[in-house]
Amino acid sequence: MACVPFLGESPSGADVRPPIEQLVDLHSDTARRDLFYGPGGRASAHSDAPYRFLAREEKGVSTNFEVEDARGRRWNAKFGEEVKPEVAASRLLWAIGFHQPPVYYVRNWQIANGPEAGAQPEARFRLEDGWNKHGEWKWQDNPFTGTREMQGLVVMMAMLNNWDLKTSNNKIYETPGTPSERRYVVKDLGDSFGHSARIFLGTLNDTEDFAREPFIRRVKHDRVDLYFRPLLLNWGVDRDIAVDDVLWTCQRLARLRDRQWRDAFRAAGYSEEEGAPFIDRMRAKVKEGLALEGAQT
Repeated sequence: MACVPFLGESPSGADVRPPIEQLVDLHSDTARRDLFYGPGGRASAHSDAPYRFLAREEKGVSTNFEVEDARGRRWNAKFGEEVKPEVAASRLLWAIGFHQPPVYYVRNWQIANGPEAGAQPEARFRLEDGWNKHGEWKWQDNPFTGTREMQGLVVMMAMLNNWDLKTSNNKIYETPGTPSERRYVVKDLGDSFGHSARIFLGTLNDTEDFAREPFIRRVKHDRVDLYFRPLLLNWGVDRDIAVDDVLWTCQRLARLRDRQWRDAFRAAGYSEEEGAPFIDRMRAKVKEGLALEGAQT
C-alpha cells in the first residue's frame, strides 16, 4: 500500500500541509468523551446476533476474521493477547483527540456459517464499513512531521509503551459522511502496556513490565529524553521531543475524570482490579510530565 509524501507544494512553491484536523481533533471536549463506547458510540456497537463468516487472515501473531453482522456491516475480529490492550489504548488515544475507527471488545459471540461456525473466544471488533483505506503514512516522514500535535502523538505512544511503530499500522482513511473526511490513524495498538522494545521486541499487557519502565530519562536544553524505545526501524522517532510536546499530551490526559479512566479499561474487558495498575501507572506518567512545566536544564 502506498505511503503519502511528506508535503505537497502549492503553485507558488510554498509547502502545503493538510489541515491538522486530519490527524487530531483539537476542539474535542476530553472530559465529556464516552470512553466506554468510544468513537462509534453505543449506536455502532457490535450485535449479539450470530455473524456471517467472510474470510480468515493470519497476520503477525494474531488471527483475524472478516465477518458480517445481521445489519450487513463488515467487521474485522482479532483474536489473541493483543485484544484487551488494543481497545484500551484506542480509547485513550481517542480521548485526547486522535482519530480512531470504532473498536469494541466482545467477550462471547458466534459465527453462523462455514468452517468457523460456532462459539468464538474474546475478540477485538473493528468496524470496517465506511472507513475506506487510502494508503499509509510514515512515522518520520509525514505531512505533520515537526508539529506539536505529531510530537504529542509520539509522546502518547511512549506513555502507552506501544512499541510496534511500523508504517503498516498507520492508515489514511476516508470516513463516512458528505463530504467524506480524510483521517490519519494509528491502528493495531495491541502491543501496549508492557515494556518497550529491547533490541527487537517489547512486551504487552503486563502490569509489572509497564510499572517498571521509567518514562522520562532526563531534560536538557528544553529537550526530553524518554526511556521508550520502539521497533528498531523507527528508533529516533522520539529524538527531538520538547518539554512543550510532553506537556501538550499530559495536559490533555489530565482532563480525564476517574470514571473515564475506568471506562477505557472496562470497555476493553478488564475488571476493576485488572485495570487499576495500568491506570495508576498512566496517571503517574501524566503527573511526571506535568511536573516539567517551566523546566529548562
